[in-house]
Amino acid sequence: MTEPWPTLDEQIAAVEREIEMRKYVYPRRVAEGKMTTALADRETTRMRAVLATLHMVKAQGRLP
Repeated sequence: MTEPWPTLDEQIAAVEREIEMRKYVYPRRVAEGKMTTALADRETTRMRAVLATLHMVKAQGRLP
């Protein structure tokens, strides 16, 4: 069975959880040599941009 499309608030919450998780996972991956600090920073910045975009969409009161 297919789940219903997540609401905007659910999407925002999921991205917030992902960003929070990366605060713990990425430093460990960098320490283990599995990821560079630059890549960790770049990926975190991209996810923060996704969050900002979702907040802008919500503030405008419409979905694309």
